[in-house]
Amino acid sequence: MSIYEDGRHQAGSVGQKQRLFCPYCGTKLDSGAHFCKNCGERVSDSTQEPREYKQEEAVRGNPTKRKTVYEGCVHKCPNCGEVLESFLTVCPSCGYEIRDAKSSTSVRELAQKLENISAQKMPDFEEKKSVMKMIFGKDFKEKDEVEEAKKRFDEQKAEEKANFIINFSVPNTKEDILEFMILAASNIDINRGVDDAVTKAWIQKLEQVYQRAKIIMGNDPDFAMVHNIYEQKRSELKSRKFKGLATGAFIAGGYILLMAFLFFMAENLAAAIILLLVGIALMVGGIKCISIYHKKNKHNL
Repeated sequence: MSIYEDGRHQAGSVGQKQRLFCPYCGTKLDSGAHFCKNCGERVSDSTQEPREYKQEEAVRGNPTKRKTVYEGCVHKCPNCGEVLESFLTVCPSCGYEIRDAKSSTSVRELAQKLENISAQKMPDFEEKKSVMKMIFGKDFKEKDEVEEAKKRFDEQKAEEKANFIINFSVPNTKEDILEFMILAASNIDINRGVDDAVTKAWIQKLEQVYQRAKIIMGNDPDFAMVHNIYEQKRSELKSRKFKGLATGAFIAGGYILLMAFLFFMAENLAAAIILLLVGIALMVGGIKCISIYHKKNKHNL
């Protein structure tokens, strides 16, 4: 029996009253010692676990061996087993047509959540009835309480949608990035307007997805598809802004012409002529810019 085993045996027989040898290293202990003078371990506590056991626990919690972790899924051809790349509809090895390919789960999750928000109904609204409404059926107020409450509820739903769209995390796969790019671009309707909260959220999501695509797919040939969608939608947004400025210039020119007419009536010819020239220039410039916008829009269609 070794000194170490003998020490542990004697320590176990003596118990808590007296330990003759250190249970960890076998060194003889001084009388009344609470710590081993050789290894420094506490020896006065009988519930102290052996150091070897503690070391094993440490090793188990911080393994020294490398571990292989597999991420994602491997997509293979159902006919020949060839590993398929993204966006393929036909197997490059056997020519098998890939059908029933599932769309991105992230896109489905986003669409489902937005549908749930849209389906929310305004809770029952108890309107305060006045004497006028009980007699005439109408309160004759400037704003109807029910309509005002419905308007606030719709605004709240739109804000909830916008926050969810902006904060929704886009996965790093090429399929997800492309599908989110198409989804964001299709929800930005230039003709309907871009000033509402939901459309602004989609514009911000378009920027987010494009910046992520630049980092993940910057050197990938498939990045060209994402870039084309982004540039086309940005061009449409710039054209709409251009049209807004042109329309504003046309309206401002009309007001200035009206002021020029008033100055003519007041016989202030110098100011009237200046205003007349400025007004005509703004109106002509506005008409020309609007015409250019419509030509570009027709060409894009």
